Amino acid sequence: MLPSCCEIVAALESDSPLDFEHPQVVERDAGPVEWRRIAGILATIVFGVALFDQIVKTAIIAWIGPDRPFQRWELAGRLVAFEYVENTGAAFGVFAGRVWLLSVLAVVVALAFLVLFWRDLPRSTLLRTSVGLVLGGAIGNLLDRVRLGYVVDFMAVGVWPKFNIADSAITIGLALLVFSAFQDSPPRENTS
Repeated sequence: MLPSCCEIVAALESDSPLDFEHPQVVERDAGPVEWRRIAGILATIVFGVALFDQIVKTAIIAWIGPDRPFQRWELAGRLVAFEYVENTGAAFGVFAGRVWLLSVLAVVVALAFLVLFWRDLPRSTLLRTSVGLVLGGAIGNLLDRVRLGYVVDFMAVGVWPKFNIADSAITIGLALLVFSAFQDSPPRENTS
C-alpha cells in the first residue's frame, strides 16, 4: 500500500533530509517501525530523483531532441547551454556502446552501495539523503539505457562533458557522502 501525499510530507517534515545542521540521531538497532520510516524516506528520495530526471529528459527530447531543427540552445554564449547528446558510454565515454554491460554494472554498484550503508542509515539524515541521491541518479540513467539504449545528456558547461539531472544527483550525493564521513568521524585526540 502506497503512502498518501500527506503521509510523505509528514515523514519528510519530521525528518527533513535537507536539515544538515540538526540531523536526527537514531539508535543503531532501529526497530521495524523505524526501518519502515527510513525505507519510505529513502524510497521517496530515490523515486523523486529518478522521476524528475525522466520528466526533464522527456521535455529536453521534445524541445531539442534528435528530430528537432536544432540540438543546442545557448544560455550564456558557448559557456552554458542546453545541448542534446546521446551518450552510449559511461562517464567520459568509457565503455561506449556496451549498454547491457553498463546496465548490469549500474545495478550491481547501486545494490552494493545500498548494502554498504544500510546499517548506518538510521543514524544519519545526511547519509540517507546522499544514498537516495546516488541511487535515484543511477536509476534515472539506468532507465535511459534500458529504454533508449543510451543516456540523454543535455547540460553543457564550458569544456566539461555533457551531463544531466541524474549525473548531478549522483555527484551531489557522493559529495554529501564524503561530507557525512567527515561529520561522523570522531575528533582526534592531540597526542603531542
